[in-house]
Amino acid sequence: MAILFDLDGTLLDTGPDIHRSVNAVLALENRAPVDYMEVRQNISYGGAKILEAALKLDIKNNPADKLYLDKLLPVFFEIHLASDCKLTTTFPGIDELLNSLEELQLPWGIVTNKTQALTEPLLEVTGHHKRSACVVFGDTTAHLKPHPASLHYACDLLQVKTSDCVYVGDAATDIQAGKAAGMQTIAAAFGYVPPTVQVSDWQADHIATTASEILPWIKQWLKRIK
Repeated sequence: MAILFDLDGTLLDTGPDIHRSVNAVLALENRAPVDYMEVRQNISYGGAKILEAALKLDIKNNPADKLYLDKLLPVFFEIHLASDCKLTTTFPGIDELLNSLEELQLPWGIVTNKTQALTEPLLEVTGHHKRSACVVFGDTTAHLKPHPASLHYACDLLQVKTSDCVYVGDAATDIQAGKAAGMQTIAAAFGYVPPTVQVSDWQADHIATTASEILPWIKQWLKRIK
């Protein structure tokens, strides 16, 4: 058995650092800063979506906007990579959850769409790289979530069956990937879920409104499969 987590919005609250990086890009472009909540609701969709929304671009219908975004995206990643991650924390209850999983000798790992270059420095700062049983990055496999390739890869690393895994994530793509891989799924409703999104529509096996609700469900799941 193993428990796998998405990173941003599930395991770590990286929103404040990402917000700071976005506003640094806007300042370089002589644009007004954006509110934190405007950035937060787009974090699960990745850097391009975050920056597109902050800059009020329409890359689908405006080729010039697409070229502008393509030019600024590396700048955003460079700024974010150079940040000290001092504003990043775990979500309330996550530290206790990880401690409990380790006491139960349940391996836990991370599967994120974030690239290795952006993820490894962050995990080194927070100490999660040493603790986690595996880390699968967005560029580890040929496909991003919602494709299940990265989850299958994590199971191969841990030498566990997908049916013996739970995947926890704060986006519809996380739940879709988990289901496609044949895993149990938990929707982290405490994460970066836009206010217009109904988490129940994802049809996860469980919805956790706080991280403290995850362990009791896992314990019940363990009883069912043993």
